[in-house]
Amino acid sequence: KGAPNMAVKAYQEYLDIAVKDEKTFYKNITDDVQGAIARSNFQCGIAVVHTLHTTTGLISAGNDQNGGFMPAGFLVQEDEPCLMEDLGFALDFGAEKLLTFIPKIAKGRRMRLLEFLPKDWTELFLEWAVSLTRPVNGYRHDDFENRIVNMNPNERKNAEAHIKAAMIRESVVWTFSRGRLDLGQWQSILFCDFDSAGREKRRLKIFIIGE
Repeated sequence: KGAPNMAVKAYQEYLDIAVKDEKTFYKNITDDVQGAIARSNFQCGIAVVHTLHTTTGLISAGNDQNGGFMPAGFLVQEDEPCLMEDLGFALDFGAEKLLTFIPKIAKGRRMRLLEFLPKDWTELFLEWAVSLTRPVNGYRHDDFENRIVNMNPNERKNAEAHIKAAMIRESVVWTFSRGRLDLGQWQSILFCDFDSAGREKRRLKIFIIGE
């Protein structure tokens, strides 16, 4: 027989993160997510955390022995034609170079691309990956003389930040039981901001389904 029917409820809140003016800003938000679970009063369920910005992302850092490289994926980004060309160039031209080195880095281990890296190495890896995919004549997204879509008075030249964010997740989904996140010994949930200069805060949404 299956489990008895139990009422599943939803809880949500927003998390504002004060950021620092750094090329890449990292913050461990594990305790913040855990706090939201405590406020929900749910004992078990699923927590979904996603960023509301296209130059930020989330990493579930730590070893994942059941993961693997994914042949396809979803992309949540700014719908701007020049940026799509930059991303296409990075994915098409850069992927060939990047994939050449992946077997040497992964050494046959079935892990997600960034999750096998120590936290301090993630930025170095992204810098290296982006350097392989940077167009010789610069990013079209940053060419304000020719770009005409999504232009604002204080538009930022941040194509590289978009591409870095596209390399990691815009959201994480995690289970919890007995009111606690189901985390391995070394696992944490990290927020990454690749375009924090001149900003005061960023916003995430935490959505929890549980009972």
